Formats: sequence, structure tokens, C-alpha cells
Amino acid sequence: MQTKILLIAALTLVATGCTSIHFDNGSQGVNVPATNEQWHHNFALALYEGSIPVDLKTNCNGGQWQSVETQLSFINGLAGGAVNSLGPIWYPKTVKTSCAMTQVPMASE
Repeated sequence: MQTKILLIAALTLVATGCTSIHFDNGSQGVNVPATNEQWHHNFALALYEGSIPVDLKTNCNGGQWQSVETQLSFINGLAGGAVNSLGPIWYPKTVKTSCAMTQVPMASE
């Protein structure tokens, strides 16, 4: 009996793993901190989007985006798991947007 409980607990822990997708725009090596982090909502086995798509131009104030990361964090999994215990309803993810630093040209004298 105790072995079954440990096996179920281990399988549950493995099944709650986090996922991440990362998109880069332009050259690498520039360490830019994330400027925006928001949740994106999907419903019904993640077949339907409940949130509008992330607008990168708005998030970067009209500038160029450097990277976008979509991840299923532990908190997303915990929140979705609590709701999905009733049925396959809600699948939240976190979207992090980093913007490229814009350089202002120096004024000529």
C-alpha cells in the first residue's frame, strides 16, 4: 500500500513539470531584463484562446522586441490543476517579453 502511494506521488510530481518556449529576435548576447510579464489563458484542452494574443509593439512601447518566452510555471500548473480537477477547463501560461534597448544618437555640436 505504501509503495502505491509513493509511486502515485512520484508520478504526480513528474507530471507537473514546467515547460518553456523561447523566441529570440536579432543578435544574441544582449542581456535585457524582462519588461513585461503576463498570463495567457487557454480553455478546453488548450484548444481555445481566452486571452488576446500578446501585442509585442505595445509591450515594447513601439520599439523592437528582443525575446519572448512562453512558459508553464509551477504557479500556472498549480492554478490550472486546481481548476482542472473538475474537468479540462483552463490552461494558463506566463508570457515574458523583453524589449531591445534603443540607443539615442548623440546630438552634434
